[in-house]
Amino acid sequence: MGKRLEDRSLEELWQLFPIFLVPHKKEWAGWYREEKGRLEVLLGAGRVKRVSHIGSTAVSGIWAKNIIDIPVSYTHLRAHE
Repeated sequence: MGKRLEDRSLEELWQLFPIFLVPHKKEWAGWYREEKGRLEVLLGAGRVKRVSHIGSTAVSGIWAKNIIDIPVSYTHLRAHE
């Protein structure tokens, strides 16, 4: 068994979990809109309070991780449903 993560050095963690930044892509905004639509259908549009595009991919013109961050807020689900 290897070392626990908390026992590893920063250099070892970078080896295990590298972060790659890429130039901004205009496609990210469209990818977000597509995923937002899918989430609203999956979760029920009437229950979704807010879907947001956050993180570095939401900021035009900067380098970012090629990952779209999308937090979702929704109304409380009733227990009997």
